[in-house]
Amino acid sequence: MPKIPIIKPKDFLKYLSMYGCEIINVNGSHHKVIYKNNTSTVAVHKKDFDRGSFSGVLKQLGIDMNEFIEFMKNN
Repeated sequence: MPKIPIIKPKDFLKYLSMYGCEIINVNGSHHKVIYKNNTSTVAVHKKDFDRGSFSGVLKQLGIDMNEFIEFMKNN
């Protein structure tokens, strides 16, 4: 199992978009993302995205975390 990376929220959103997710709403610093009828909210603040939020968003969107981390490494 790959280690969960520490990443900036904007970079996380970029990878989600490349993976096929769509940002459907922005309310202040909170971006609502949809993937195959599953939604989650990503808070875009100046600090790094913590590991719990990283895995939580992927779980809510129904994306396999290991597959997504490999996707990030290859792109």
